[in-house]
Parts: sequence; C-alpha cells; structure tokens
Amino acid sequence: MSRPDADTRALLQHIAARLTIERPQHPMRASLIAAMALTYATRRHGYGTTRAEDAEAKLLACLPALEAGWTRARYAKAVREAAEDAE
Repeated sequence: MSRPDADTRALLQHIAARLTIERPQHPMRASLIAAMALTYATRRHGYGTTRAEDAEAKLLACLPALEAGWTRARYAKAVREAAEDAE
C-alpha cells in the first residue's frame, strides 16, 4: 500500500463515510472496492479524464486488502486508517 497524497486522502475519507452510512453490517466485496475507486475518482475529476484515471490508480494503490469476513463498517475503518497514515 502506498502513502496517499491530499487528494487521495480526501477520496479515501469519502469512501469510508459511504461504507459506514450505507449498509455497514453487510459483507464487503472486492468488486465494490474497484467500483468505488472508479466512481469517486470520476466524480471528483470528470469522466474519462487523465486526472480521474490517475486518481483511480492512486486509490486502488492505497485501499487496503480485503480480509475474509469483513463487513463494510470494518473495511471503512481500515480505509480511514490508510488515509490517516500519511497525516
């Protein structure tokens, strides 16, 4: 996992908040990690832009590995910890 820059930290915090608010007790899925990275990078930097592609790549590099049995809330905690590592 790499150290997030300020933009990536902000996106990580947004992802963690969403996971905490929406169905936190549900199981976390690996496919959702990739989908959220794409969605949040695109929302912030625009569809099909180089900046969005770079942001998505940085998010995927910084998002923690999913462990078996984790809920969305537990994964959100790991995402927050990843965001705080650089602060």
